[in-house]
Amino acid sequence: MTKQYRLSLKQLALTSLYIGVTGYGGPAIVGRMKEIFVDRKHYIEESEFLTGLSLSQMLPSATGANTMEFLGYTLRGPLGAIVAPVCFVIPAMVLMTILSAIYFQYGQVPKVHALFMGLGAIVVALILCATVTLAKSAVKDVYAGVIAVIAFGLIHLLHFPIIALVPISAVAGLLIYGKSLKRTPDDSLSLQHPSMPLRFWLYWGIAGLITAGVLVMTAHTTATQLFLAMLRVGCLTFGGGFASIPFFQHEAVVSHHWLNIQQFLDGIALGQVTPGPVLITGAFIGYRVLGVWGAVLGTVGAFLPGAFGMFLLAHGQERVKQFNGLRAMVRGIVASFIGVMASITVRLAIQSLTDWKTIVMAIIAAVVLIWMKKDPLLVILGGVAASLILFK
Repeated sequence: MTKQYRLSLKQLALTSLYIGVTGYGGPAIVGRMKEIFVDRKHYIEESEFLTGLSLSQMLPSATGANTMEFLGYTLRGPLGAIVAPVCFVIPAMVLMTILSAIYFQYGQVPKVHALFMGLGAIVVALILCATVTLAKSAVKDVYAGVIAVIAFGLIHLLHFPIIALVPISAVAGLLIYGKSLKRTPDDSLSLQHPSMPLRFWLYWGIAGLITAGVLVMTAHTTATQLFLAMLRVGCLTFGGGFASIPFFQHEAVVSHHWLNIQQFLDGIALGQVTPGPVLITGAFIGYRVLGVWGAVLGTVGAFLPGAFGMFLLAHGQERVKQFNGLRAMVRGIVASFIGVMASITVRLAIQSLTDWKTIVMAIIAAVVLIWMKKDPLLVILGGVAASLILFK
């Protein structure tokens, strides 16, 4: 019997590609996904989206790419889990590769610097818009608000590690909501995926360990060193792309000396003003090492750990998501994620809004996005034009 999916593979690919092109601002991408998949097109229920978001927070690599893979799996099964994140990441990888080529060929160009200043202000507005959008869904009571505020304080004021915040917020959600949530029916999802035998995952696990061992033993080639370095970054990056910055610096600047510190900082800036996750900085580093082929290797290595982990969780979560405990933990994790996003918004605002021009640009962009609800792509294009005029 043919499985009835909610949308065609072509629709999924085009929607993912569109979000990949217009998804600026790191965490703002998650808000963009919710706006399109949940609010505008109604491809998926809000509760399912929030489940995917919470699972993404438990995994390494980019939250946006992990969430997109969950959406693809839920809407089109295993094939969708491949198509959705690939289409989502490709625009960022292509643009980052092009910009990397220009950067390393021509160096610091005044027009490029002016563009960075203006787009930095737009990025602040995009992240603020994403925070507001997700908060409307995630913060529905006083308890969730308290979790978000505490998460903000821990991250922003005490520099608490994000990787430790996830289990803490999950326990908080379990204690607060564990007994109040009603059990959901077993058919809570309209799409059910067939179970896979344990030996299937065992074989994949053994194959993965053997592959990793071979890569380690043959790490004398530059390509293998690059791939393994980006793979380590992907494995250690919890809590979104911004958490990858110290790991990128260690691998690219300290350990392998592929970049100097100024080049590294410029690469991080490119990662923030290009579409897609901040983790796409791996393509910048890869291009510096091996050109276009290196950009591909850097991208795959950085995103692979989260992709594999999400495939496992997306398949297995349907068996347990109906239980109160998981749903309660989901609410706690998503509430804390709002606090993390608020912290990132403040941090980037301090770094990017350095004069009256950038402050005005950020305020106007926020008004257009939040109150007028205009397409982010139009705001970004407007920001490019304003940057070239204001920052000569």
